Amino acid sequence: NTYFTRQVCINSIPIIMKFQVASLLLLLASPTVDAFLPRQFHAQPIVVQSTTAREATVNRLPDSAVEIEIEVPGSATQAAYDKVCTELSKTIQVPGFRKGSKVPPQVLEQRLSENGGRNVLKVQAINQLIAQLVESALREESLDPIGQPSLKIPAEELAETFKPGEKLTLPVRCDVWPEIKWNEGDKPYVGLTGKYSRKPFNQEKLDKAANDLRERYATSEPIGDSDYALQMGDACNVDMNGFMATDDGKKGEPLPNAASGDNLEVILGTGRYMEGLVEGIIGAKVGETRQVTVTFPDKLRDKALAGKKAIFDVEILEASKRSVPEITDEFAAKVRAGLTAESMMEELKKAIDQEDAKEYVGERNKALSAALATVMEVEVPDTLVT
Repeated sequence: NTYFTRQVCINSIPIIMKFQVASLLLLLASPTVDAFLPRQFHAQPIVVQSTTAREATVNRLPDSAVEIEIEVPGSATQAAYDKVCTELSKTIQVPGFRKGSKVPPQVLEQRLSENGGRNVLKVQAINQLIAQLVESALREESLDPIGQPSLKIPAEELAETFKPGEKLTLPVRCDVWPEIKWNEGDKPYVGLTGKYSRKPFNQEKLDKAANDLRERYATSEPIGDSDYALQMGDACNVDMNGFMATDDGKKGEPLPNAASGDNLEVILGTGRYMEGLVEGIIGAKVGETRQVTVTFPDKLRDKALAGKKAIFDVEILEASKRSVPEITDEFAAKVRAGLTAESMMEELKKAIDQEDAKEYVGERNKALSAALATVMEVEVPDTLVT
């Protein structure tokens, strides 16, 4: 459980994706790095025209926020209001009108007002206009919104003077993804380093991976000597017929067919099969039948057998001597052309290290964020802080 310090180096900014930038911005918002939070105002408004026949003025605010004033033409306000009325007509029941038929807007307004819903249609039309127009206005200025835009004047208050078919000004505030400003040069992050702690390299995993690879390339030679007694590392083909073990250690009910089998290969090695099987076969000879008591694993998928004891009649059909290759350049070349023993082990080590490193992605990103905070300036949107 000993931890060690790992140094990470930044060579290209693409590793800082949006979710990492969010983490970085949270770090920058802490009191310890307030010096990196400029409070600059961009006083000059930006006027944009779009194909939706609306005009928007975008003003930059501190903390990576913007204020947008959208001048919505009368044709658009009328269209939004009509759409709300049409949708509501499909669901509301108004005396004198069939359900689903078109109900005049003034009748809908009156009906809703009677139920305490004054200006509901106008409020909904205003909200629809915001949903349709705010994001497009920001996109035209290459601004990426964060969270939901909010009206500076409540929609209920705007609805008091809103007249469908007449021009409407929508004052909206919205947080946007901030611009990153480097303190010096174009790429001050190149070669920047940070440190974080993680567990040391898992040598046991590397040894197991190497042994598993060797096992995949093992070869077998039949053993012709009928008096040969099986040893650890050998292989044999067997017929297995299983029974549940009774409390007094005798044969009980037969096991399901899936738990038995004919002409099965058994490799005599530790940790390969249910406890007791390999130990019960060691020393057996071809033609011999042994009664072997085993214990099924506790985590066996078949819960009816998990953790239970069983007795198998195991008949040895064939015996083979297995040869597991050593890790040499010749063996590595069989695994993949061009590999050497050294390069193969380096690849295995790298793969294991990368897999284990996933546990520490958060710590690594914090280290990168802390390092980047020293070479950049960025304004933190309230949406990312709250």
